[in-house]
Amino acid sequence: MELDVEALYRRYGDMVLGRCRTLLRNDADAHEACQEIFLRAHRYRRSFRGESSPSTFLFRITTNHCLNVLRSRRRKPEELLEDPSLVPDTHLDRVELRQLLATLLKDEDERTREIIVYRFVDGMTLREVGAMLGVSEAAVRKRIRRFRGRIADLADN
Repeated sequence: MELDVEALYRRYGDMVLGRCRTLLRNDADAHEACQEIFLRAHRYRRSFRGESSPSTFLFRITTNHCLNVLRSRRRKPEELLEDPSLVPDTHLDRVELRQLLATLLKDEDERTREIIVYRFVDGMTLREVGAMLGVSEAAVRKRIRRFRGRIADLADN
């Protein structure tokens, strides 16, 4: 199945741009990323297998691309984590918490970073995160629990 990238752009361009703005927090970078994402979609249009919806395909490309942009400019992905529900009650102030998250996210594997972003930045449910990444809801829950445990252990030290 080959994707019609022009039709995808007309239908999902605003969604992709909005996602880029949310993750990159910079309008110029978001526009540049959006262009790159649709160039990639065009480049890989023949390899789309139709196992997910085109919007899911674009959402995944967008998230991965934006995380790579953040890494390459050395802006830390933990800057995206604004939701206090991620972190158990600790005695840390906001600066200490950001430093802790920076350390933890840097050490995590790519899948766990994606789970954390989808769950706590995008507010997706565990089921939605699992479906997006092709893993079970239990696997998502386990990685989040492990991540929170590491936060709590380091915060107590």
